[in-house]
Amino acid sequence: MTMSDFYVGYLPQAPAATARFIKKVVAGLALLALVAAMTLILSQMPFARSIFEFGVSRSFEGVVATSPFPMLLVPRPGSHEVSQYLLVAPGKHGADSFVAAFAGKQVRLQGQLIYRDGQTMVEIDPKTITAIDSPQNSGPETIDLGTTTLTGEIVDSKCYLGVMNPGRGKVHRDCAARCLSGGIPPALLTSTGEIVLLVNRDGKAFAQDALREFVDEVVVVRGDLVRRGEVKIVRAENIRHGGS
Repeated sequence: MTMSDFYVGYLPQAPAATARFIKKVVAGLALLALVAAMTLILSQMPFARSIFEFGVSRSFEGVVATSPFPMLLVPRPGSHEVSQYLLVAPGKHGADSFVAAFAGKQVRLQGQLIYRDGQTMVEIDPKTITAIDSPQNSGPETIDLGTTTLTGEIVDSKCYLGVMNPGRGKVHRDCAARCLSGGIPPALLTSTGEIVLLVNRDGKAFAQDALREFVDEVVVVRGDLVRRGEVKIVRAENIRHGGS
């Protein structure tokens, strides 16, 4: 190193060797920061492909079923099968009180579609429910799949299916607890990623605060599993924390 390699801050220009060294250090640090940023991005859990068509009002027509949860049974064109849309009210509220008077009736209503992985839901506009005269279709057959034990996380179906993303985990605990307390149908997100609706052992909806202690916890659910069309429901005989 010669005297010309020394750089004093008040000089207008650094020596050539020093300038080259600083440029290499800055370029290396910039590359390192870029690699670190990309690693963090790629390591994050991607958002699920869940959709809430907020602000898009659609018209639906079908038969209202109220047990165990409000649903609209919509006939599929060209077949005897029906699509099942869970029904919820705006905000953190179930639709039970709004559709009770229409149980078993053919109706037309408007609402915003929510869906994820083949599971569908409609946030209804309660003012638009109208009974209509139309041939009614029977609901899907209930198939008994036997007694099972499932491990997973209890979620509120509205947020998980699309209104919130990711709609699960600790960050969503308080929201899920309020939604379930408001009558949103509870569901079990199983360890295999399947969504299964939860009812009590009698096949009826749980009391609205019955599952609060299990939200955001790994749980083990034992009970009878049934399938109605594409919807699976477990009649829970027992629910316990996964670590117990």
